[in-house]
Amino acid sequence: MKIKIGLVPRLIIAIILGILVGQYFPLWFCRGVVTLSGIFSSFLKCVIPLMILAYVTMGIADLSQGAGKLLLITVCLAYGSTLVAGTASYVVSSNLFPSFMSPDALDQIAKTADNSVSGYFSIALPPLLDTLSAVVLAFIMGLCLSSMKGKEIGNDLYNTMKDFSGIIDKVLHTAIIPLLPLYIMGTFVDMTYSGKTFAILSILWKVFLTVICMHLIYITIQFFIAGTVAKKNPFTLIKNQIPGYTTALGTQSSAATIPVNLECAKKDGVSEQIRNFVVPLCANIHMCGSMITITA
Repeated sequence: MKIKIGLVPRLIIAIILGILVGQYFPLWFCRGVVTLSGIFSSFLKCVIPLMILAYVTMGIADLSQGAGKLLLITVCLAYGSTLVAGTASYVVSSNLFPSFMSPDALDQIAKTADNSVSGYFSIALPPLLDTLSAVVLAFIMGLCLSSMKGKEIGNDLYNTMKDFSGIIDKVLHTAIIPLLPLYIMGTFVDMTYSGKTFAILSILWKVFLTVICMHLIYITIQFFIAGTVAKKNPFTLIKNQIPGYTTALGTQSSAATIPVNLECAKKDGVSEQIRNFVVPLCANIHMCGSMITITA
């Protein structure tokens, strides 16, 4: 009988293995893991703009009407939410953190930067577009296809983008999602071997826990609002989002979490057009997690 392990357990196992390998294994082994993780990271950075282009374009193009209005509403909500998150984080951190921090705490963590593990080699895979260019091009393509297909232009370009989106979808499910635990494991091997993991936990554990609590509180508020509007159980929505948050926490990258968040949105019952449009777009403009962390 084949046992299928879910994404969240695999991510947790990857974090634990990363800490154990970084703490107890020799440098040559750690460098091997970091090398594989670095290669996957380069591949992921190469694919992310293509993912944004494919999904956002098709998400907008499949909206038969009101695409421009939906885009405007999404952007306003994303930036407004990010601003609220940053403001709340500033208020909390400015009142709590001065009592947590010792004068030399940051200096001790900074010293661990020189101990980072480097891979044996790296493979340069420069992306065809940067993420901002991919977002802008996806806006243009999606809005034009939505309003012009079957009228001013034929359906050939639409069908081509649909096939391209299918190719990206195949890459996500056969390569990126299965290998995400390796990427996270490599990150924690580097952090643990260099001393960052235990330095942060021993020196700034109160700060770290406060930031995580702010993340969770803000996520809970968002899903309660979304659940109320959509008439869905917010606790079910939050449960479905656990793989996405775990991935974001481990990779420290909203873009790297796009494929997982697409699956989370699918479980929430979000239509394919909306999730393919909103998730990749908001990974680049709805930066609440980053705003809370950076402001703190």
